[in-house]
Amino acid sequence: MIRILFVDDEADVLQGMRRTLREMRHEWSMEFAMSGAAALEELAKTPADVIVSDMRMPGMDGWELLGEVKKLYPQTVRLVLSGHAEASSIMRAVGTAHQYLAKPCESGTLKAAISQTYRLRDLLSSDRLAQLVGRVDTLPSAPKAFQEILACLQQPNASVADAGKIIGRDVAMTANVIKLVNSAFFGTRQPVSTADRAVAYLGLDTLGALVLGHGVFKSGVTTGVEGFSLERLWQHSLDVAAAARMVALSEKLPPPKVDSAFLGGMLHDVGKVVFATRLGAGSDGPAVSAEDAFAQMEAHHAEVGAYLLGLWGFPNSIVEAVAFHELPSKAMAEGLSVPALLHIADRLVHQRNPQSSAVVRELEPGLLEALGLADRWPVWLAELNSLDSPEKPS
Repeated sequence: MIRILFVDDEADVLQGMRRTLREMRHEWSMEFAMSGAAALEELAKTPADVIVSDMRMPGMDGWELLGEVKKLYPQTVRLVLSGHAEASSIMRAVGTAHQYLAKPCESGTLKAAISQTYRLRDLLSSDRLAQLVGRVDTLPSAPKAFQEILACLQQPNASVADAGKIIGRDVAMTANVIKLVNSAFFGTRQPVSTADRAVAYLGLDTLGALVLGHGVFKSGVTTGVEGFSLERLWQHSLDVAAAARMVALSEKLPPPKVDSAFLGGMLHDVGKVVFATRLGAGSDGPAVSAEDAFAQMEAHHAEVGAYLLGLWGFPNSIVEAVAFHELPSKAMAEGLSVPALLHIADRLVHQRNPQSSAVVRELEPGLLEALGLADRWPVWLAELNSLDSPEKPS
């Protein structure tokens, strides 16, 4: 049974939640606290799977409470439920809360958000991995891209298009802006799945505040895995994104699937960043040898990446694609699905650059035959090579 702690300083709000969620009492164990201090006392007795906190409370406010929860109970999923969405609150939420739900929140929305987090735990093979992911606030950018966006935003004639191009070349910044734009802070009617649309939606002022004033984007993060290069991983992710889009277009898939393939390609290896920055020397996670960290990264990066993206509210299609990009046959989707596209794209990129990985990357046996696409591999490989060809018109 999932244990949930609701925190709000208004008694009638908590009473309303009790009433509204009463039907879930056979599936959820629910506790209610009227202050941050009371919530921490409750958690000290029995840690919760999910905490849902108001933002504005006297004494310890919601952000301070969730910051403490993140430090003491990193495996607990942190949700904010609030009617206030000032810019300063948005900035504080980015690294502290996994998701932001706006008041008034329909009971169905709240139930869906909580149930989704619980289902996501099925992706993980251990509680230790949940603790590892729970310490993540934002993903680190490659230093070069970080310096480029800093320089761009400090120019008086900076444009949204310029900023979008820079962010679109960096996996971490893309993930961070898409996560933010799709949260209830901004209330987008349709999910945003591309960096340029996310940047256009945010605008340069908010983007500048995120980058320059609040450290939401960061670079130069220490990694504890010997031989791990953030720049190399992000470049591989961009290559896989381009290859996934190319295969999707080559097979004449609909535009939404093409966009999902590209975004999924960018994000398919974010789990590796969690391991590299949270394990080993210089990290805030448990100390392990570089060899052990690499082994854990290879074995569990897909589930960890999918769990993180799911906590951040990314669409189920992206979460599933990242979770099953190593073994797409395990996914529920049929046909040339996004998980299959990511798997094919990843293997195409590795075949083109065999020296880029210490691990041999083979296609899942029988995948292309089952899809009726066994003869397409050389065509895709030739198209991928042509993407980088200097003769190709711009």
